[in-house]
Amino acid sequence: MNSIYFRSFACWLALAALGSARAEEWEELARRLEAVSGSLGHAYRLHDDGGRSMDCLEIFQVGADGKQGAYGLYHTQKGGVFSVHLAHSSDLMKWRHVAVLDDHASQATICATADGGYLLSYEKDAPNSCWIRIRYCKDLGQLRAGAFAREFDVPRSLAPTAEGTPSIESVKWEGGDLSRSEIALRFHYFKDVRVDQLARGVLSGFKSWKAEPDTKINRELRSRGWRGNLGDRTRFEWRSEPYYLQEVQRRRGDWKSWGVYLCDGDGMPLRALDLVTHAKAGAFCNPNARWFIDPEGSRKLAVTMFLPGEGSAPSESGQLLYIIDPDG
Repeated sequence: MNSIYFRSFACWLALAALGSARAEEWEELARRLEAVSGSLGHAYRLHDDGGRSMDCLEIFQVGADGKQGAYGLYHTQKGGVFSVHLAHSSDLMKWRHVAVLDDHASQATICATADGGYLLSYEKDAPNSCWIRIRYCKDLGQLRAGAFAREFDVPRSLAPTAEGTPSIESVKWEGGDLSRSEIALRFHYFKDVRVDQLARGVLSGFKSWKAEPDTKINRELRSRGWRGNLGDRTRFEWRSEPYYLQEVQRRRGDWKSWGVYLCDGDGMPLRALDLVTHAKAGAFCNPNARWFIDPEGSRKLAVTMFLPGEGSAPSESGQLLYIIDPDG
């Protein structure tokens, strides 16, 4: 056999084997994500100690050992007004309210910075419009007090009325100086004042914003039949490989058609998740997945999703949280 051909063939076999191994990994991940009813622990209709619904919950921890418990970022609605809140928990099942972070605000996400601070981003609303707000808190104490050091309202550039559901992709800066920073986001924009589509942008120096539609991912999801809104997403790792959970809607205006797609590290779809809850809920949105250290010092994956009332039993509609043991 020609030596060049042999090396090419061997390379192809190696790549095929690698691709097969990765496919097995994400298929395993998909099955673990789908089995809500078989998870290590779960909670439906999650509320804090003040009775507030913890909608679109995102979990984060301080420190590497988990001894300080976990914090939760979420929104709730009262009198038609959304507000973003912070709570604390030692076991992820019971939550103590800490602070209101902003009113007329929802869909919050957070990222720790190298200087010990936090970047907080969320959807800010006013009558007939919404936009993305970014805040910088210099430390945990400032965050817990509902205060901040810097704030920037991202100007809409892709849609005339609505851009939101931000996720922080990366943060680069020099010496903790926001004027020399680059903050990359993914978000949605209300295309043609008709349907939410995916986009990404970069905030440079905490003052200059540039954004563009995520055309390739939008096109691929639409080709698979998801022609409603494309919105919230979360990035996480499994077996050292990056993945996304992506919120998708099959039909615009149909809350029962919300679902979640498992996507690769670029956000390209792998397959829709067929999630199985105890009461067989049929609609899922606002996915989030975060690793945490439990009180015994073990690493677990906390997954949260919002279950719309239109597609769920009354016992399950609202905020869902469940826990996956990677070794279980």
